[in-house]
Amino acid sequence: MKHILVPTDFSDFSLNALKLAADFARKADAELHILHVVNIPSHETGIMPFQNQQDIAEGLFILKYIKKKFAELMAKDFLKGIKVHEVVKYDDVYKAAQKYSKEFNIDLITMGTHGTSGFINKFFVGSNTDKMVRLSDVPVLAVKEEVKVMDFKNVVFAADFDLGVNGAFDKIKSIISVLGAKLHLVRIVTRDDFYFSKPMLEIMEEFAQENNVDNYECHIFNAENVQEGINEFAIQVNASLITTATHGRRGLARLFNGSVAEELIDNTSIPVLTAKIEVD
Repeated sequence: MKHILVPTDFSDFSLNALKLAADFARKADAELHILHVVNIPSHETGIMPFQNQQDIAEGLFILKYIKKKFAELMAKDFLKGIKVHEVVKYDDVYKAAQKYSKEFNIDLITMGTHGTSGFINKFFVGSNTDKMVRLSDVPVLAVKEEVKVMDFKNVVFAADFDLGVNGAFDKIKSIISVLGAKLHLVRIVTRDDFYFSKPMLEIMEEFAQENNVDNYECHIFNAENVQEGINEFAIQVNASLITTATHGRRGLARLFNGSVAEELIDNTSIPVLTAKIEVD
């Protein structure tokens, strides 16, 4: 992991994500790319931004504000000793992050889940975070609350451990390998998705061996639904990070369908790292 992208709207929520990203960057000796997006409507209007005098005045005011907020960020103690790139784009949030990720080989996108940027634009209110988690080709680390103790002794990976999960797990493993944590592999079992423990644990053990996981434990956890089960289990093992794979809108085969990843992020205070399963 060499490059971490942190989209920011300069809110407290985005600051929480940046603090965690900085900790990851320091552990991995990675560079941070802090991206602020001035949102442009996605429909074609034929009008360029800052085309008339009023637009120019408003644009200069916005740029002055952005420069001031970046200066405030760069003065933060938690960024000292980390190479940081300041980036401003005029685009849709998701498109800007994905284009930048491809151009600069970003390994991880870290973002707050409920930030707003006051008068400039509404940035991470629900739909933008959900879209990034569902569709991003780059793993996404979603952060709701400030992580005050970054020990990362225990990390959860929740999945159904079908064959398609391996590719997504490979991306996740490359990120969490810098943490030196114990990995708790967990399969959530519900009344609608019952599975006998012994054969499932054997599948999970085989998964761990195939993926060269060293420090791990395998668990079966019963719950009313998947997202509640993941959160409850993570709390039970005192996890500092939850990781999982997602198929986007199609959902993870048999287990992670619909919006489980998004609902999990909305309903847990623990940071959630997701990676998309590639579909042939």
